[in-house]
Amino acid sequence: MNFLMLLMHDIPENYWRLPAFFFSKMEQRDWNELPIHCLVEIFGRVGIESLVETIPLVCKYWYDATFYPQCWEQLIFTKSRCLQCSKPPKPRLELDEDSWSDLCLMMPLDYTKYADDSVDKFLQFAIKRSHGLVTTIVFHPESLLKAGQIAWMAQRCPSLKQLVLPRYLSYVINFEVSNSICNWKELEALQIASLIGLKKTIANISKHCHNFNHLSIYVPWLDADVALAIASQLPHIKTLDLRLSAIERNDLIVILKGCQELEQLDVSKFKGVAGDQEVQELASRIRVFKHEGSRASCLHQ
Repeated sequence: MNFLMLLMHDIPENYWRLPAFFFSKMEQRDWNELPIHCLVEIFGRVGIESLVETIPLVCKYWYDATFYPQCWEQLIFTKSRCLQCSKPPKPRLELDEDSWSDLCLMMPLDYTKYADDSVDKFLQFAIKRSHGLVTTIVFHPESLLKAGQIAWMAQRCPSLKQLVLPRYLSYVINFEVSNSICNWKELEALQIASLIGLKKTIANISKHCHNFNHLSIYVPWLDADVALAIASQLPHIKTLDLRLSAIERNDLIVILKGCQELEQLDVSKFKGVAGDQEVQELASRIRVFKHEGSRASCLHQ
């Protein structure tokens, strides 16, 4: 990794007009002279892979800097090979009408049997280094978690603000998420791809997470009960992302009427909203309403 370029990432354009000899001096600089607080600021942005596999091996000064909890506030695992199973199953989140029955075959399976111990070890290592300062956890979409991992996280990450969960969670883990919400008083954003326990999750968010403003639900179909839970228990939500979820017209209207403070709503995956005057009128107050190609069908008509 070119740490010189990392430092220069946000430098104004006119800065690059400095004489060439200036940059040659920078390249020759002893990076051990960089103040520790600057190193910590940089290391908190380079990514988990570099923070674990590369930076500690550069020199003892950099190794010592990685022990500062501020380096571990954002745990983004989307590129971490060790958080992916070698042969994970691949259930689809984007289902058309013909493949909707696939969901029935997908749901009963317990994917935790494919989970690798490296996931657990890596997660524990990173969270322990943070000393409770973690604010963001983003799992790789195909990470496979074991029962107990979410509950363990909840006890040690009280300051969590953003959580992006993997695509497939076991029945037990889904309810771990629901119960863990009570520990995350500062939670602001959640991305989840399961309906299991989701109504309880929403209820706990409403009760315990007063700064919550962003919910992403990536499921093939958003049922009426969940739509009602969102509308009635998250009336102050700002962003609702349903881009991969089909939704009945009536349920979409329930959400639009209940969530009066929505600023962004994404139902862009399916067709049907474009010609619906009632939906468009209700959504007219929303700053970003992605509905092109969305489907908001009333199945009972």
